[in-house]
Amino acid sequence: MCDVSEAIWISGAGLITPLGGDRQSTWEAICAGRCGIGPLTAMEQDQLPGKEGGQVPPLHGDDKRENRVIRYLRQAIEDALHEAGAAAELPYDPARCGIILGTTLHGMPAAARFFRSDDPADLQSFLAGAVLEGAAGDTGLTGFSATTCSACSSGLGSVALAMTLLRNGELDMVVAGGYDPISEYAYAGFNSLRLVAESPLRPFCEGREGMKVSEGYGIVVLERAGDAQRRSVQPLAEVRAFGESADVHHLTQPNPEGEGASRAIVAALEAADLTVADIGLISAHATGTPDNDSSEAAALRDAFGGRLRDVPLVAFKSHLGHTLGGAGAVELILSAMAMRDGKVPPTANVTPEAIAYDDLAIHTGTTAKDASIAATLNLSLGFGGANTAVILTPPRRDEESPNVITVDRTVGVNTRSVGVTGVGVVMGGAVGNDAFIERLGCETALDLNTVSSVDRDALAGLIHARRARRMSGYVQLSLAATAVALEHAGVDDVAAFGAEAGAILGTVHGSTLYSTEYYQQIVAEGVGAANPLLFAEGVPNAGAAHLSMTFGVKGACQTIIGSRTAGLDAIRLATARIATGAWDRAIISTAEEDTPLIERVYRHCNVGAERDRAPAAAPFGQGGGVSGSGAVTLILESAEAAAKRGAQLHARIDATASAWATAGNAPRMVEKLDGVWQRLGDDEALVTTASGDDQARIEQTALKRAAHRKPRRVGGIYGHAPEMFSVMGMAAIAAIVLRQRLPRLCGEVDGNGLTAAEGIADEKGASVLALDRSGAVAGVRLGWST
Repeated sequence: MCDVSEAIWISGAGLITPLGGDRQSTWEAICAGRCGIGPLTAMEQDQLPGKEGGQVPPLHGDDKRENRVIRYLRQAIEDALHEAGAAAELPYDPARCGIILGTTLHGMPAAARFFRSDDPADLQSFLAGAVLEGAAGDTGLTGFSATTCSACSSGLGSVALAMTLLRNGELDMVVAGGYDPISEYAYAGFNSLRLVAESPLRPFCEGREGMKVSEGYGIVVLERAGDAQRRSVQPLAEVRAFGESADVHHLTQPNPEGEGASRAIVAALEAADLTVADIGLISAHATGTPDNDSSEAAALRDAFGGRLRDVPLVAFKSHLGHTLGGAGAVELILSAMAMRDGKVPPTANVTPEAIAYDDLAIHTGTTAKDASIAATLNLSLGFGGANTAVILTPPRRDEESPNVITVDRTVGVNTRSVGVTGVGVVMGGAVGNDAFIERLGCETALDLNTVSSVDRDALAGLIHARRARRMSGYVQLSLAATAVALEHAGVDDVAAFGAEAGAILGTVHGSTLYSTEYYQQIVAEGVGAANPLLFAEGVPNAGAAHLSMTFGVKGACQTIIGSRTAGLDAIRLATARIATGAWDRAIISTAEEDTPLIERVYRHCNVGAERDRAPAAAPFGQGGGVSGSGAVTLILESAEAAAKRGAQLHARIDATASAWATAGNAPRMVEKLDGVWQRLGDDEALVTTASGDDQARIEQTALKRAAHRKPRRVGGIYGHAPEMFSVMGMAAIAAIVLRQRLPRLCGEVDGNGLTAAEGIADEKGASVLALDRSGAVAGVRLGWST
């Protein structure tokens, strides 16, 4: 839930759907009652008989040698920026212009090629960070960049995160939205769960059979109203508020009573300072599956009461199919069009006598009807019970916006102190905080090959063995680390704590082993052979879903994916929400499982080490890093919330910063890395997350530049732990917090003014930096709490 403050406008929108290559053509087709379901000729395998889906039209001048998702996503981003008047030149400092995208399965077309060619080079555009860089790397945006996954609510989830960074003054413009390409991976998975229908998608109808798998790309440019007004923008709509929740119920099935979704709706209405009487159109998630529609109807009934039968409801998926991670943003744009034009679109394939719920006001005509729409409610519901509701209104001018806050645009609005009250560490040979502390104090070199994997038996006392047996290694690691962190934070009543908490997870690879086994089977045996367990557990937000269910987390649960900076990005987003009062506490967890495929691919890219050569366990050594499994969880709370429950703040989050440079441009990455460090406070003490590859050389060059300003002491986490990607920044923070001192740097640091730290505490605090091959840079500054 986010308090009302300065209005946020949609200043531009880009939309590509099965009904058109731009938003106007899609909107006109929907108003005319057309349906975009047809043959899936772009899918890697033939569709199953009768089970068609939604496929976007060809692009003009399309270069099909490039990843499909990158081509279409780039076009949608360019269209949105063009409409916002920001395509040729950004209207603000590029460092204050960011991008947050939502997706369910990111660059799956690349994986399809790999599992047929067995060439690791085909995976270069697979990870979410690579997709983002490929699609938006030429836009000039150099601020915060991230990809979030909350399954089918990802598109609206990205909008909610973007609003957080705009409303606290950290950014001036954010490109947000969602996407997912058509892929055999998604198609086979949803079909294995018996959710794909042969008959037309008939939401909220008797005898409905299920969904139609589709693809879509929806992008919005978001700005504060006052800024947009000053440059004479003609906005599409105002994003008035959002609400988020988690069901705490099941990985793939919604709460039958719709309790979680109802909480998200009510939170959005409260944040918007509106009532159900103000809503003129509901854009329902409406997948057409029996359980989902029933749960959603219950949620709407609970939130709207007797008013529900008077509010027009539209199910855009009846026209487009389910565009997965793109759905929330795609349907948000269409809702804005409905409000702007005063039209209630028809819902396709539905007749009045077939509607199963007599209190749903579904327009069943063949064309749109006129209506006065003062506000719209969009609802997106994802796997694991991730619920997001967003309210749109016509654009208010600055003088109409209540509670407008004046911000220092250089630092943002952080009115409450945020600190770390709990730490949980799980990694090979060091399960638990005490084991990690002991390792950090060891002066002898560590053979990383011996600690690259985690003994699952060692997790037995931390997770419920029977419940965990079907979970992926990634999920088990995250749950174990969170159990340790909650104990360290002194949380006795976990359910009560979780009921008032949000969660943001981070991972580069997610459940790689399950996903690999799943994909190999459908390539070998066809889409009809998909394993539903492996599919459900392999979705990137599976860890967030299980964490929510295990620890009773009822707030927003999102996962930042596909970037080595994901853990520090999650800290930045959670800190912004806690500091501005939107949250009181958050669980931040990162986890990575090591698999033969990960090791092989990174070795192919000259990033991973040849293990039989026993490379030096030094951050600035040569030969690449030895990868391994591990997880770190942090409990963040406001100082007030911690004091209320008598918890200790072990360290403060004093500053966060991010930047984004074009991938492969080493000088620019050096500049961005140094800039992030300066924005954090230019501390004398820093912990590097480098692990001996070419990115380590970029970091070392940036450190040398910084050393010219004043001497620096550098600690390191690699060598005390293997390369664990998104976990590395979190592990560095854990090392500082648990011992109130820098972890010893393994190996040498080459440069005048740079000193390898030997565990000396810094009275002013210390910074942690991480960078990703996509060009993303992130940092967090810690201060000691007394």
